[in-house]
Amino acid sequence: MISRTPRAQPPSGKDRRAVQALAALVVVVVAGVALVTVQRLASPSAAPASSSPGASGGLLAAASAGASAGASAGPSAGASAAPSPAAPVLEAEMPRSVDGVTLTVQSATDATSLSSDPSARALDAAMTSLGRKPSDLEIAISYDQAGSLDLSVLGFRVAGVDPAALRPIVLDTWLAAATPGVTTSTASLSGTATTKVSYGNGGPDDYLFVRGDSVFVVETGDASVADAAVAAMPAASPGASASAPPGASSSAPAGSPSPS
Repeated sequence: MISRTPRAQPPSGKDRRAVQALAALVVVVVAGVALVTVQRLASPSAAPASSSPGASGGLLAAASAGASAGASAGPSAGASAAPSPAAPVLEAEMPRSVDGVTLTVQSATDATSLSSDPSARALDAAMTSLGRKPSDLEIAISYDQAGSLDLSVLGFRVAGVDPAALRPIVLDTWLAAATPGVTTSTASLSGTATTKVSYGNGGPDDYLFVRGDSVFVVETGDASVADAAVAAMPAASPGASASAPPGASSSAPAGSPSPS
């Protein structure tokens, strides 16, 4: 992983790109909702604005227009309901507060919605080995938006897929644990067995583990913060795993490592 920037900054490296991309997704959705609301208020008989990517510059242009319209419309535009999270089940499994610091939680689907680097593309490609599409992959992140806490927590989930099958994929693609020079070891965080991934560059470590129906990665340079983050996670529901769609297997492939 790329070394984290000073504590006064948001999470860096792969997690910082994830934060920025997730924030951009939220802005696009909120701005789009604001634009449609303003148009309806201005002309009740007018048809809703098209959300087609090819119309008037696509969603990015709509977001920009929506933000400007929202600013000029005043408080009435703020009456719109907040958009639903992309991965509500996974977001519910993320920590919301660690060591007295409130964390921001965001989610998306498809790893390349967060980053276009090789690790994200490889993670998407690996979905075929699970009988799934890249859009079936849910990703969520918890982080301190103010940057005062050296911590980010990533969650990965594919509904109906055993997390024991997803775990080695995250380990080998997102965390690049098989790369020469990267080392792995076992570590216990708040009674949870994890795989600690270290990169030998003085940056933060990653702690990988399975909880409920999801795979999580805690990234921090402070082991005590990692322990507190795991302790702050909601209790895993025994029935959290969703049933697999017809014809799809939810069991781990033969030879998959244990989820420790």
